Amino acid sequence: MKGSKVFKNYLFNAGYQLLAIIVPLVTTPYISRVLNADGIGIYSFTFSIVSYFTLCSALGTVSYANKQIGILQDNPALRTQKFFDVFSLRLITTSAALVIYLCYCIFFAQYKAIALIQSFYILGIMFDTSWFFQGMEDFKRIALRNYFFKFLNVAFIFVFVKDKNDLWKYVLGLALLTFIGNASLLPSLKKYLVRIKGYKPKPFNDFRVIIQLFIPALAVQIYAMLDKSMIGWITHDNAQNGYYEQSEKIIKMCLMLITALITVTMPRISKLFAEGNKREAEETLYKSARFVWFFGVPLTLGVIGVAKTLVPVFFGDGWEPVINMLYVMSLLFITMGLNQTLGTLYFISTGRQSNYTAAIITGGIFNIAFNAILIPHFGALGAGTASVLGELVIFAFESIYIIKHKSFSMRPIFTASAKYLIAGAIMLAMLALAEIKLPKNAAVLALMIIAGAAIYFAALIIMKDKFIFEIIEMVKAKFRIGKKKQE
Repeated sequence: MKGSKVFKNYLFNAGYQLLAIIVPLVTTPYISRVLNADGIGIYSFTFSIVSYFTLCSALGTVSYANKQIGILQDNPALRTQKFFDVFSLRLITTSAALVIYLCYCIFFAQYKAIALIQSFYILGIMFDTSWFFQGMEDFKRIALRNYFFKFLNVAFIFVFVKDKNDLWKYVLGLALLTFIGNASLLPSLKKYLVRIKGYKPKPFNDFRVIIQLFIPALAVQIYAMLDKSMIGWITHDNAQNGYYEQSEKIIKMCLMLITALITVTMPRISKLFAEGNKREAEETLYKSARFVWFFGVPLTLGVIGVAKTLVPVFFGDGWEPVINMLYVMSLLFITMGLNQTLGTLYFISTGRQSNYTAAIITGGIFNIAFNAILIPHFGALGAGTASVLGELVIFAFESIYIIKHKSFSMRPIFTASAKYLIAGAIMLAMLALAEIKLPKNAAVLALMIIAGAAIYFAALIIMKDKFIFEIIEMVKAKFRIGKKKQE
């Protein structure tokens, strides 16, 4: 029953992640051609700056609240108290971050109008309660909200963004709709919250734990955004940020398929560890790691195999530097997926925030150093390489800790990769041959993707991979249940 719930939540979350992939597939080719690399670069740079402030607004509350609400989900009174404790803290931190950010916009920002529009992202953090619904494992409600606003965003782009002078409209649409979307969940809280007479929120309750989670989140943001900031500060070339932004967009679109499972698994695995059910928790963790290899390998090798066809077809002329960037950054599918599995499902779920923090900070320091060395020589490509190296440092740190303290065996995580690497190598060989022989157009790109996926899954079936048969059975079971309900 519990496994079914996790799978159901994964489908809701994966459904949204799938939409989050489909939408950029529609909008990115259009935006790349309308705004060009310079326009995309300005957006990327300014968004990297506001992201530091949104991070400070959220502090470390998302991971903390997700875990705590997951543990308290069967206790209406305690989960209500925890909600108001966290929500009141976010009101305080968001207000402070907004004031500081507006001062930055007025006195320091290079693109003042664009930067001011981005302040809606900070306001969105103030009213965001998705962390609560994640803890309650109500992913259906989040998914439906996300579906609606994704479609609204697509409509906004095609109606209002017509040329490079409409950059401010593009930024306004993204920021404002994010704010409205976050606020739209507020009325749904009444389903889960109860009246507690005389209770006063304690915003700084468990503040030390929250700060411990904030520090690694800050380091994660360094990976995500400091690359873009440093590209802007070092190169002074908006186009370089544009190349990085679009390369990262491809990676993020595909990575969502992996992180979707981790998101919905965290409340469940936190509860298992809290109840002392270590064996089941470890089994869940191993399955998550296998899932990372299952999707991460074909995504990595698949992107490498189709990059020369993908970039001109998808982005248009003038985006050729993205090809080499995809060769390097595609490795993030595996490295980030494994790091999130170990970090989120083990270190955070078991209360080892300080160790996770140490891993992230170490990776962040190395990432900054790699950026400083590589960006002056290679621009955006240097920043992409630095991100991959930083993730490898984190994985090494996490693995060494787990092995040293004998927390659990790392062997199943590494051995799980074998069949997927073999299947992926076969797929890559076929794609490389096709890329040499076939012309570069949309039809060929679609054919390569479909054929690559078919070859990969066929290879796994031939090798009798246990995981793929489990997935097939779960899908069949879900289909049978749906069919019975219709009857």
